[in-house]
Amino acid sequence: MARGRSQVADPRPRPRRAAAGRLLAAALATMLLAAGCADVPTSGLLQHTALPAGNGGEQQGTACCGYIMSAPKPGWSPVQIVLNFILASADFADHHAIARQYLTPSASASWQPGPGPGVTVIAQPPTVTFYRRPYASQNTSVVQIGAQELGKVTTSGQYIPAAGGRAQLTQEFSLQLVNRQWRIATLPSDAVSQPSHELLLTKDLFQLAYQPRDLYYFDPAGKNLVPDPVFVPVASADPATDLVNALLASPQGWLTGAVLSAFPPAAGLRRAVAVPPGSRTAIVDLSLPAAAATPSNLAQMSAQLVWTLTSSSYGSAAAQAVKLEVNGRAWVPPGTSSAVQDRSDYPQQALVPPGYEHLYFLGANGAARMVPGRGSASIPVPGQAGTGRTPLTGIAISPDERYLAGIAEAPDAGTVYTGDLSAAAKPHAGSSARALRVRLTGVKISAASWDRSDNLWVAGTAGGQPRIWMLPGGGGGPVPVGLPAGTGLITALQVAPDGVRIAMITRSGSDTHVLLAAIVRTGDQVMLSSAGQLGADLSAPSALSWYDADHLLVVNQSAAGPQLEEVPVDGDRSSNQGIEPDMMSIAAAGPHNSLFAGLQTGYLAKSVGLGELWSTFLVGRDATYPG
Repeated sequence: MARGRSQVADPRPRPRRAAAGRLLAAALATMLLAAGCADVPTSGLLQHTALPAGNGGEQQGTACCGYIMSAPKPGWSPVQIVLNFILASADFADHHAIARQYLTPSASASWQPGPGPGVTVIAQPPTVTFYRRPYASQNTSVVQIGAQELGKVTTSGQYIPAAGGRAQLTQEFSLQLVNRQWRIATLPSDAVSQPSHELLLTKDLFQLAYQPRDLYYFDPAGKNLVPDPVFVPVASADPATDLVNALLASPQGWLTGAVLSAFPPAAGLRRAVAVPPGSRTAIVDLSLPAAAATPSNLAQMSAQLVWTLTSSSYGSAAAQAVKLEVNGRAWVPPGTSSAVQDRSDYPQQALVPPGYEHLYFLGANGAARMVPGRGSASIPVPGQAGTGRTPLTGIAISPDERYLAGIAEAPDAGTVYTGDLSAAAKPHAGSSARALRVRLTGVKISAASWDRSDNLWVAGTAGGQPRIWMLPGGGGGPVPVGLPAGTGLITALQVAPDGVRIAMITRSGSDTHVLLAAIVRTGDQVMLSSAGQLGADLSAPSALSWYDADHLLVVNQSAAGPQLEEVPVDGDRSSNQGIEPDMMSIAAAGPHNSLFAGLQTGYLAKSVGLGELWSTFLVGRDATYPG
């Protein structure tokens, strides 16, 4: 199978690493032909482990990972019943019909995973840590299992890695004899329900049973769409309907309060989403109150539907266009003649990788310089920043390329300057127009990045504590940003093209992590809501850059040397893009722009794209694209 990036002009699918093309079981065969495959972060390859031997010692299994799903066999022990129930729960057919055969009637009635259940993902098949029969009891038994938890998928589809990438998990099952056969009577409980409705899936089963998709919501200004990666069951009988139902709900999890949805609470589907045979247009019939069905509201709802149902971020979509019906009647946008709409009707600059961008970097004397798109020679940027009279140690350029931020780091404290490149470039610009302005000083500075509204986000420390400040684009003093509990020292930071998400690298002791967060504004207060760790398989991330709306590029200081890793923001496993000795930093701006790495030797290295060879480009450091 292939996996595309979040773009329209250059999808460039690449083959997956997992053995997704092989059959898990007959019940999964049809699903796999129609959907992509999900992966979860782990430090090793998939484990090809067979099922426990059945009655008589025979191995049960197929070519894929040694797994097959079947109903319980006569004479199976309590241990075999529990382990095979966990395996069978990966089959969603007929409301987990196979798995229910392992339960007593009362346990089956109370076990309701639902169409999009929560999932605990484990590294390998669980091991039995305890087995006993209660004293003097011939009809009951208890089986306790242990496993290494990699993370959880919430009922709303978000993947949340376990702390540190792995955690010990213990679960207990009680069994009873039913017609002389062991059946599970009591499932593990959780803090909310009894029994737990979560599934327990090994990572290889999870990657076959689930696929990554994106839901799209608006930023607080209602202009830019923001992707919310979720995992959905491949086995769904109606995946388009499931996606729309998920979209109709309010934004969940880490994006709560950071994004908006155009759908009112009363919105609902009047019927299942239809994709007629031979068509690539999804027909969505919404039930809406009259007050909500204004042209502007419907245009925003349509934009969310079109991008959610046609997104190719993680594989091909079943639909290429959407026809929106409201209370049974087709909606035709004002000024158009067709009710059928696609992504070209709702262009999203933040979601489509940019064309040829200018590269900015620092020369050996700390002066800021620019390389025009696809050029090979550099020129100083306009104004004081390009003279070297104020040596800079780091720079950031606003997405509109109007503003520059410069960091001048000192041993004890640093200073953040900003300059107006547009004003400085005007003929006969005065000294004030060309000057750098002090915006923040007296604190240690580690990174800076601009958002789409020309606000500058600065990471550093004050009083030994991690800090982020937001410097408003319209001027004014720095605004302290509230950080998620337990945030370590922030060594790298970059705002996503949508202006809502922030990727950063944090350090606590000897541990470094890549984290994703969302910007939440409440009145005058600004805080970050954490989505958790990305790239849990990386050993020592040191620098990062957004590649596109769904992927980061991360420099990982591995034992083999600095490696460049592509890290999906959905929690997927990282993809190695090669080793470049002495790599310290990375600058990326989608497939239309070359990659630039800063080297310890004081040079910049250039690569024409992911997985391509590197060559020395010119003397310089801290290369960056706008953003």
